[in-house]
Amino acid sequence: MTEKEWKSESLRQYFKYFRFWFLALGILLVIFVGFLVVRLTAGDKERQNTSAPKERVYDYAGVLSAEEEEKLRQLIAKKEAKIGCDLVLVTTREEIGERPSAREKVLRDMADDFYDDNLFGFDAVHGSGALLMDNWYEGQMSTWLSTCGAVYKKFSNRDIDDVLDAVYAYIETDPYRAYCAYVDTVADKMSGKGSFRFFPILILVLPIVAMLVFVTSKLKNPIGQETVSPVAYVVGGRPTIRVQTDQLMRKMVTKRRIPRVESSGGGSSGGGGGHTSSGGVSHGGGGRSR
Repeated sequence: MTEKEWKSESLRQYFKYFRFWFLALGILLVIFVGFLVVRLTAGDKERQNTSAPKERVYDYAGVLSAEEEEKLRQLIAKKEAKIGCDLVLVTTREEIGERPSAREKVLRDMADDFYDDNLFGFDAVHGSGALLMDNWYEGQMSTWLSTCGAVYKKFSNRDIDDVLDAVYAYIETDPYRAYCAYVDTVADKMSGKGSFRFFPILILVLPIVAMLVFVTSKLKNPIGQETVSPVAYVVGGRPTIRVQTDQLMRKMVTKRRIPRVESSGGGSSGGGGGHTSSGGVSHGGGGRSR
């Protein structure tokens, strides 16, 4: 058997040995791609709540031009229809306190009450949605993101921080761009387009890529570096892949007590910043001062 034939036989047995894994990966990949196509081609959601006002941009602080307000309304309408959640923006110039912690609480209550009083919620009154309240009072500039319904359930503290990070990347130089970033980031996270939403496909693709790299490197192995035929010591001149297993001989278990640390509200679970508003509605959210 020539070296070329040996490599061909090795490749054939490699695929034969791992055929069930390749089949399983192929099936999972087809299912995932189908699921992805369905999500990307899904039609607009139909609004259920008719009690809330149609307005979404309340620029009481006057930081946006009329053109910017209209463009922001159009962006919000487009994103709301995709994710089935209200997206509201409120800017103010209110004296809300000297200490950052105190004014964030005041701003939180203002944001929650504004959402509740206006009966926002895409699927129901006080239903799914988010409201960004941004205070422009000199020396007391602060921002609060209030979440409700599906957004409250899905958003973790990290998700809330990501939205605030997106806003604060532009808020000092370009408020319009900052508020567009708020809308886009919330919509992306609710539709599954966040940084780690495509991790499942990596689980499917990476093993295939690793296999292709391995096979390619073996097939491109330079002949000049070999001084002995690859099949010189192979019985019958045909390579065989044998199953190898490890056998457990003995086990030693060591126990140690890990002290429990109480959570301060962080983590990756939904409902970041959960609390109840003065109107008795469950909200999540988080804030920041600048």
